[in-house]
Amino acid sequence: MDRQMAIVAGAGATWVRLDIDWALIEPVRGQKDWTATDRVVRAARAHALSVLAILTYAPAWAGPHGGVGGSKAAPHPVLFGEFAGAAVDHYGDQISHWEIWNEPNVTAFFAPAPDVGLYAHLLRQAALAVRARQPHGQVIVGGLAPSTNNGRDISPTSFVESLYALGADADFDGIAMHPYSYPELPDSPAWYNAFQNLTWIRRIMDERGDQAKLLWPTEFGAPTGTGARAVSELRQAEILDRGLDMIAELHEVGPVFVYSLVDAGDDRDDLEDNFGVLRRDYTEKPAVAVLRARAEGLRVGR
Repeated sequence: MDRQMAIVAGAGATWVRLDIDWALIEPVRGQKDWTATDRVVRAARAHALSVLAILTYAPAWAGPHGGVGGSKAAPHPVLFGEFAGAAVDHYGDQISHWEIWNEPNVTAFFAPAPDVGLYAHLLRQAALAVRARQPHGQVIVGGLAPSTNNGRDISPTSFVESLYALGADADFDGIAMHPYSYPELPDSPAWYNAFQNLTWIRRIMDERGDQAKLLWPTEFGAPTGTGARAVSELRQAEILDRGLDMIAELHEVGPVFVYSLVDAGDDRDDLEDNFGVLRRDYTEKPAVAVLRARAEGLRVGR
C-alpha cells in the first residue's frame, strides 16, 4: 500500500478516491471494523494525499430486499445516514469530502433498479449526518455512470434533472461524473461518447443557479488489452491527454480522478483487468508520462 501511494504522489497527483465500504466495515449490525479502510487512509495521508471518500454499498441487514442485489442493493436511508455519521466521526480529522454512493443511476450499482427519489433520501440523510459533525465537509453526488434511459438505467442528465426537481440541490455541494469515452477520443461525436455529459451536466447546474458548485470527474480513463472496446496503451494516453485539455475548458471543475492506478488482473481480454496506468508488474504505460507532465505543468503554473 505504501508503494502504491508513493507512486501516486510521485506522479504528481494530490488526491485519491477510496471506498468506505459499509458492507465490509459492518457486515454484522453493530460490529464495525475499520481496520482495512484505516490502512488505506493512513497510507494516503502519509503521502500528503487528500482523500475523496465514497460512502457506498450496504450490508444485507441494512436493505429492504433481504440481501437481494448483494451489497449494491439500496439500503434504508436512515440506516445509511447513521453509517455516514459513523464514518465522519471516525475519519473527520482526515477526510472532509464525501461522495454518496457510486454510480447510483445504473442497476449494476443500485439494485434492484435506480430510483432518483430513493437516492435523494440517501443523499439527504448523509448530508444531515455530515453537516451536523463537519460544517466544512463537502457532500458530492455519487459518480454517475455512462448510460441512457433504457428502462433499466437512467442517463446522467435525466438523473441530475430529477434531483433538482426534487429539491435535492440543498443537500449536495458538487456532482460527480464518470465521463468515459473509450474507445473513442473525448471529442468524438459518437452518440455513446459519455464525455459530453460533463458539458451537459455543467449546463444544468449553471441553469439551476449552481454555477459555483464543483463538477467532479471521479473516474476517467480507458482499458488497454485485447478485449472488445479496449484501446492500445498509446490510445489510452491520448484519451487522457485530450480529455484533460477539454476538462480545463470547463469552469468550476473539481479534481480529476484517473481510473485506475494498477491493472486489476492478468486477463488481457477482460476490460476490468486493464484500466491501470501501470501494468501488473508496476511498469508504466505511456499514460503515466502524460499525467506526470500535466501535474508538473500545474505545479509551475503553466
